[in-house]
Amino acid sequence: MALPAVGASAENAPGSTSQDIVVTGRLESTARAEQAAAPNLVNIQPAETIAKYPDVNAAEAISRIPGVALSIDTGEGRFVNIRGLDGNLNGATFGGVVLLNTQPGGTYFNGSGRAVEFDTVPIGAIDRIVVTKTGLPDHEAEGLGGSIELTPRTAIGLKKPFADITVGGGYEPLRRTGLYRDEVVVGAPIGRNAEGNPLVSFVLTQFLYNDRRGIDDVEAAYLDNQPATPDKAFDALELRRYQYHRRRYGYSGEVDFTPSDEQRFYARASVAGYSEHVSRNRLEIDGLGDPLTADPANPKGFVATDASTVKTLRDEDESHRNTVVQIGGDHRFSAIKFDWFAAYSRATYDKHYDLNSTFNGPSGLTVAYDNITNPNYPRFAVTNGADILDSANYALDGISNQTEHDRDREWSGSAKLSAPLHLLDNGELAIGGKLRFRHKLAQVNRFSYAGSGQSLTGLQSGGPYSFYDDHYQIGAGLDQNGLRSLYAAADPASDDAPPLFDDNEDVYAGFVQYKGTIGQLGILAGVRVEHTKATYRGTSTVTDADGNSSSVAASEQRSYTNAFPTLQLRYQIDPHLIARATYSTGIARPGFFQTIQNANVDLGAGSVSVGNPALKPTYGHNFDVDLEYYLPDNGIVSIGVFDKEFRNYIVARTVRTTYPGISGIATIDTYENVRSSHARGVEAAFVDRFKALPGLLSGLGVDANFSYVASAVALREGEGSVPLPGTFKYTGNGALFYELGRVQVRLSGQYESKVLFGIGGSRSTDVFQDQRFTLDFNGSYRLTPRLSLYSNVKNLTNAPLRFYEGSANRPIQREFYDVTIEGGVKVML
Repeated sequence: MALPAVGASAENAPGSTSQDIVVTGRLESTARAEQAAAPNLVNIQPAETIAKYPDVNAAEAISRIPGVALSIDTGEGRFVNIRGLDGNLNGATFGGVVLLNTQPGGTYFNGSGRAVEFDTVPIGAIDRIVVTKTGLPDHEAEGLGGSIELTPRTAIGLKKPFADITVGGGYEPLRRTGLYRDEVVVGAPIGRNAEGNPLVSFVLTQFLYNDRRGIDDVEAAYLDNQPATPDKAFDALELRRYQYHRRRYGYSGEVDFTPSDEQRFYARASVAGYSEHVSRNRLEIDGLGDPLTADPANPKGFVATDASTVKTLRDEDESHRNTVVQIGGDHRFSAIKFDWFAAYSRATYDKHYDLNSTFNGPSGLTVAYDNITNPNYPRFAVTNGADILDSANYALDGISNQTEHDRDREWSGSAKLSAPLHLLDNGELAIGGKLRFRHKLAQVNRFSYAGSGQSLTGLQSGGPYSFYDDHYQIGAGLDQNGLRSLYAAADPASDDAPPLFDDNEDVYAGFVQYKGTIGQLGILAGVRVEHTKATYRGTSTVTDADGNSSSVAASEQRSYTNAFPTLQLRYQIDPHLIARATYSTGIARPGFFQTIQNANVDLGAGSVSVGNPALKPTYGHNFDVDLEYYLPDNGIVSIGVFDKEFRNYIVARTVRTTYPGISGIATIDTYENVRSSHARGVEAAFVDRFKALPGLLSGLGVDANFSYVASAVALREGEGSVPLPGTFKYTGNGALFYELGRVQVRLSGQYESKVLFGIGGSRSTDVFQDQRFTLDFNGSYRLTPRLSLYSNVKNLTNAPLRFYEGSANRPIQREFYDVTIEGGVKVML
């Protein structure tokens, strides 16, 4: 269940003289007090802190929290990892309602189709972020690394009408494009109850952020598994020039009805997401490795003697959306408390079209290239053959199209009853349960049109393009409108593919927990039990030795029950120093791509590709020890160690065994559980404002955190252990800030070490995301108590997103975004 936005117990909170404080979730001071008072280990980032960074979406804001790493896509944060565990293995809620995955095929690392795309949620829709490191029995058990609660903007505590308005614009120099932002939040109380407090209160939010981001990208493929070929030999080189138009939006609201101070009913709804169009012009040079000779003019170079080219245009439009609707209540009957809610959560992904037009270009080319002198900027030259930049040398080969419609929806209900039980001081017993009914569907359809050799000269538009800081030229751009018309006139038919998967997953949960104190020692103990019932549906396709295919529906059911005990100890050493020692447990259910029932059986080749519905969920035992010292002005010094031991971690496997219908030994690509794996590490944080410094220097401060994670798993049989996919060994955030009077300025940096991104057939073909350091700026000046100016500059270092295969000198992708500059005005009425 969600941490409450108000009414959190704050006994023994630093600086507190009251047993209860009303927590305004948007403020740094009360968020820090709630973090200190919590019986478990949490990090809370309130809206007041979120606004001090140039972040646009929830993923970027979450990544500022200790132990969290950010994964970006198209220059913006999308997924987050907690304590080395990728987003597919962690939990996420919005006001206590489980957030779902919009696009299962777009998830990173183990790609299981569960990770929540936090870039669908704008920061304007949330009051605060709570990252739970050690779960409680009344929380979802899902989350091996932890879980993330996004608390929606709330109407609780409103005393008078208000309106917060932000309007801004900006510039993205890579393509010389602009951006626009507006945000409006209004709320008001209506009437009075018997105690004189608001009878009804409401808050409404609207958020819009439009940009036209450009991306410069160079990608390469190497000739692998050919011992006679040099290690650096290319198979292909791609020069990609992207233009994105993204339109992010968010609308939310909450209405509270409080007939008395002991009774509250609420209703809230949120719709958030984005739509985007991408245009990608690409020049691809193929055949760079076979045949291949040494370059007599360059000892570090190669010469390919039978290369060819294609030019392509990707013209794609898609949308992502998360919807949450919730009703609930908080009720107090003397000392007994009863909380409940019912909710509907829905995540959708719609790829409206994805037109890929291919023009075949010159072939039989002699190409000299050097990817050793500077692997990040490989050089090449056509020394014999036709001009690869001349549109007249290209003819249309065909246009393919793909649409996709994914739906992930869940109905849920939750109830919790709490009552005093004085076995210990301040003792409280809580019992409750939750029901979740989930249905996930993914449908992909493909279309194709075979071109009739139309020349590119009649279908070109824009350019000629020089990009990647003028390192490369790709000639003229392709005319997306002309190619759309050509494709529409052909009216290609769909392949009528069956759904990728059509799965149900129901979870029935109950819990009991008890908390109390013995002197300065706080104790919380309890257990949660979850029963999971799943149905996995798909289609099994069998291809015989003559190439004839037949398909039959496939369906499997699976159920399992897990118990999640916990013991959490919190010791108040003095009013500002807290020690914690905890044992907690969690689960990550198998991913939808890991249990997928769509099987492909090739009888002639003796190969099978299929998911494994018999997979067990990954279960985690978590041990934490933490020490926190709370400083004045919301500062903190903390250090903690953790050990996460996992049972039944899921890995991809290639199995050679018998299979019905295949003579001899079949090669089966599937998934299996491995017996054990782990993630162990250290987290530290330091936040302080140096008010003791003289004069103007008293506005200086530091906000920094660091984490180290060592992990291990046996990814492939016969190999030793390697780090878990998605586990950043080192992550860190550091901000130097100045806050004095009307001025707030913050220079913030983020660092993430290299990480295993994709699993290949061997360690030499594993894909790694390279280390990355970014630097951002945020500043504001308060003209009046109700009017402020702000400015943001993101990615001051122009840090590339870089991937490599096997070793760092074999880059396969390196893309740049340049800076994003924004400024505007904030009005508070």
